[in-house]
Amino acid sequence: MNRTTFRMLCVASFALIAASCSQGASSTSPVGGTPAGGTTSVGGGSVASSTQPGNTGGTTSTGGSPVTGGATRTGGSTPIGGSAGGVTTTPGGTTTSGGTTRTGGSSATGGSAGGVTTSPGGTTSTGGTTRTGGSSATGGSVGGTTRTGGTTSAGGTTSAGGTTSTGGTTGAGGASTDVVPWLNGYLWVGTCSNGSASGLDCPLLPDTGGACPNATATNFADRGVFRTVTQTVGGTAGTKYTVTFEVRGVLGTKCYTGGTMRASSTTPPTSPETTNDGWYVGGTPTDSKWNTYEIHVNPPVAGSNALSGTDDVYYLNAFPSVSGGLDSWCEMHETFPMKYTASFPVTGGGTIKLILHDSNCLGQMNCGGPNRQTTCANSRTIDLTGMSPQPTSPPSPTQPYKQSNGFYPQWLFFNVKSVTSP
Repeated sequence: MNRTTFRMLCVASFALIAASCSQGASSTSPVGGTPAGGTTSVGGGSVASSTQPGNTGGTTSTGGSPVTGGATRTGGSTPIGGSAGGVTTTPGGTTTSGGTTRTGGSSATGGSAGGVTTSPGGTTSTGGTTRTGGSSATGGSVGGTTRTGGTTSAGGTTSAGGTTSTGGTTGAGGASTDVVPWLNGYLWVGTCSNGSASGLDCPLLPDTGGACPNATATNFADRGVFRTVTQTVGGTAGTKYTVTFEVRGVLGTKCYTGGTMRASSTTPPTSPETTNDGWYVGGTPTDSKWNTYEIHVNPPVAGSNALSGTDDVYYLNAFPSVSGGLDSWCEMHETFPMKYTASFPVTGGGTIKLILHDSNCLGQMNCGGPNRQTTCANSRTIDLTGMSPQPTSPPSPTQPYKQSNGFYPQWLFFNVKSVTSP
């Protein structure tokens, strides 16, 4: 072939090789849509890894068909990742066979396999750009696009944690692990102390034992037993979080005043024998012998509407105070199934206290209904289907929950549904 023809073939081959490499450098498309090792979420952020073997092969041209006579070149320059072979010509005529031959084109695991394949003499691709894994991120984009062979970017656009908002809506395995890890799957039992029952009531004494403290104190807030569990709020110090949880269990009820009851405050529960909402925000307990279940949050969170004293306070066993016959609904001598979802705000680095207060150190046992029955014969149960995690100790798998000393205590079981921040 003449010098001009030869030069045009070389320029065309070089342009085709450059176009193939450019396509490989920008491709992020894996076979099947979802990348192998693509975006995988563990709790709050996305976690994965990116490994991408790259271009091996590239453009390979194997000579032409030599004719008799003239000079013959076989192979040409052979790079790895570039062109292998070359153009073989012979004086005496212009003969080429095959042209630029590639097989496969752009090939990806998890993306497009193959590429453009044409008949010999055209443009046939083999190998091209090969990736395994696609884009992967840990909490965002980690690693970027990495290739071995051809164009290689180590790291690419890398963000440690990516664009990660503190909080957002995070499930129980996410931010709750950092903010309130102890509450997810927590079983709160109004454990009956050893001793003798008093009718349908069991002894509720301090965890340290001994007699009922301050049994004759004038102020309700000083009288009787206080059982307190204190936990530190995790997350980022000073950051506001909203904890949403579901709770189920069996409790006696209590009257509260000065706050807000979420359920109707003027009528009895619509189905007191099956499911009830005992959530009450702010206020104080009335002075009576029925026990409380309280959540205290410190420091108080602005806008919570739950401030009582120095803490934000929430109660879990409130009932309306309307009359139900012998007693008000909120102080009947029976226990009720509880099942509801509620939320409350906390501050990172603060504290949460769970408090059970009983002024006469005698707690109602889970004896069910009716009100003022003569024997503890109708202990309640509650369906825990759908709670995750399930309790690994009583009240599951055996209900009604019965202690080894023969008493049937009140109890609540918590699942954290989400932890969010602004």
